[in-house]
Amino acid sequence: ALAGFALCAGGYAPLPEETLAGGVVGVRSEKLGLCLCVKPPGPEPLDGSLCWYDPAAGGFLPTRHELADDNQSLADDKQRAEARVAELEALIEKMRRG
Repeated sequence: ALAGFALCAGGYAPLPEETLAGGVVGVRSEKLGLCLCVKPPGPEPLDGSLCWYDPAAGGFLPTRHELADDNQSLADDKQRAEARVAELEALIEKMRRG
């Protein structure tokens, strides 16, 4: 079971469990405005791992692994776009020369 504690008056007080969207149970950090929970099991590699849920946005915050994957995808997209721009610029130059 997931349990959370907050430091108050020189000791630790347990944080109450909170049911989030999809029946996920977590504990809320009032300071962060986020809930710590276990991501429901699913097809993704990190499903079932500890994660943060943002009640205001209604979704899980991405893990560092997910962010790294997203960054790699963006870098790949950028590289393909730059290669396409270079091809089009070369084609335009060729057409100018006749």
